Amino acid sequence: MTVQKLASLRLTTAGFMGLFLHGIIVAAPGAFLPQWTATFGETVNIGLFYTAFLPSSLVGLVLASRRVERHPWFALAFVTVTVAFALICLSPTFIWIGLAALLIGFGDGILNLQCNSLVGELHPQRRIVLLNWANATFGLGALSAPLMGTFLPWRLACGLVAILALGSVALAWRAPHVLNYQPQRDRMPWKQATPFLVVIFLYVGLESAIGTWSGAYLRSLGESVVWSGTLLSLYWGGLTVGRLTLSIWVNPQPIRRLQWLLLAGLVVVSLTSVFPLGILFAVAAFLYGPTFATVFALVQHKCGHVAIGYLFYAAYLGKTSVPALLGQIGNPAYFPYGFITLALLLYGMSRKISVPSLTYSD
Repeated sequence: MTVQKLASLRLTTAGFMGLFLHGIIVAAPGAFLPQWTATFGETVNIGLFYTAFLPSSLVGLVLASRRVERHPWFALAFVTVTVAFALICLSPTFIWIGLAALLIGFGDGILNLQCNSLVGELHPQRRIVLLNWANATFGLGALSAPLMGTFLPWRLACGLVAILALGSVALAWRAPHVLNYQPQRDRMPWKQATPFLVVIFLYVGLESAIGTWSGAYLRSLGESVVWSGTLLSLYWGGLTVGRLTLSIWVNPQPIRRLQWLLLAGLVVVSLTSVFPLGILFAVAAFLYGPTFATVFALVQHKCGHVAIGYLFYAAYLGKTSVPALLGQIGNPAYFPYGFITLALLLYGMSRKISVPSLTYSD
């Protein structure tokens, strides 16, 4: 194996590890909250964690999206996450965990963007497949955090995350510059990118809304907390399996086949209002699985690096605003109608990108 191929393998592994850590980071507050409450009692304020995490994450994202250099920022993002989780391990009070969230958010914002961007650049001929596989590791990370929170003391679990992040520093070292991007010259191609941004906003909003409120809907129908939690795990697992498998099918004709998946997802989500079976949410997740990475690959290929930052801004907005909007629905039995509306808008908006000038083919 040549030196160039070894470097590509190392950096690809760094991208996969970064997204795995991103999954752990996203799921960690919910996974460790019961143990934090048992340790720190009434001083636990999960709102403090997110108040620190979200702004610092956006700062990291902005920094990563507006620089042509990846080195040393990419490696330092892993260092930041290492220090943050080590700080959590040693926390004498919950305030320390809130402060650590500032570091976690900053590092996570950089990792989320650069891991996707780097994997896409390293594998232009298999961009959609590799990006979906990389994002599947996010799902594995999101599943790992609850398992650690269940079977390990939280300090030990956070220490293991810190060790994993520290080991990834060497993988990310000397990451190459962003290809074909000059921040002072390049401008956002709004006409081309806007339909993709709306699709990402709706997709992430739908994904987060189902992940947040499907359990409440099922419990309102009499399902047990344990079974609702199991179905939620199946939902995230469905997303991961969909990314690993359906991406291979989507790759040759990404826009057309993605539209078919979104239409099938709309049908399955619609069925939840008629047949309130929790497993249908996992089936929908499987169908929606390749959406994010496929749209990311299209935007990276057609609109360049400058548009990637805006893609993540749209994702952040969808992730935070849409579940909050659906939360205004007073009766949990009506949540499926909110899911259906989002799924319908998502499929309809995907039709706006089905034009020859935006066809992607490796």
